[in-house]
Amino acid sequence: MMTTKYDKSIAILVFVTVLVCLMSIMSGAQADMRFVCVVHKGEWVWVRSQPDRNADKIESIRYGAEGEIHEIVNLYAHVTTDNGKEGWVDISYLEMPIKETTYRIITDGPVNRRETPDGRYMSKIKGGVNISVLGWRYSPKGELWAKVYKGGYVKATYLEQVID
Repeated sequence: MMTTKYDKSIAILVFVTVLVCLMSIMSGAQADMRFVCVVHKGEWVWVRSQPDRNADKIESIRYGAEGEIHEIVNLYAHVTTDNGKEGWVDISYLEMPIKETTYRIITDGPVNRRETPDGRYMSKIKGGVNISVLGWRYSPKGELWAKVYKGGYVKATYLEQVID
């Protein structure tokens, strides 16, 4: 199957739309999005009163806790957990799962697959291939990463959604 400039333009438009939606969440303009807490098993992360590392600690959420992200400010997510805890959590500890979606690596060369966003190198994924994305997560630097099928993360800037 031959890909036309039109097909690539549509794919890029869809990818940009997805990124704009995720960025809209950061400004609070988007509907709530589900999250899962991804600290290490047995560990927890503080829920704070404000989107700031020095803000008062309200309580904590543990690995696997789920809930809704209402907005993102200064790399902190305003959340409500499924058991009613509300406050601000460092966004790098939350993952936003999605229905499995096919994306294409848009570089000709390989990209690094890492254990966590900006984390330890696992392997390379060949450029130009399709991969399954299961969710989104921010690195501590605020960069968006895609959780990929069979484990690991790829930087979102290397991906475009495949349109059927």
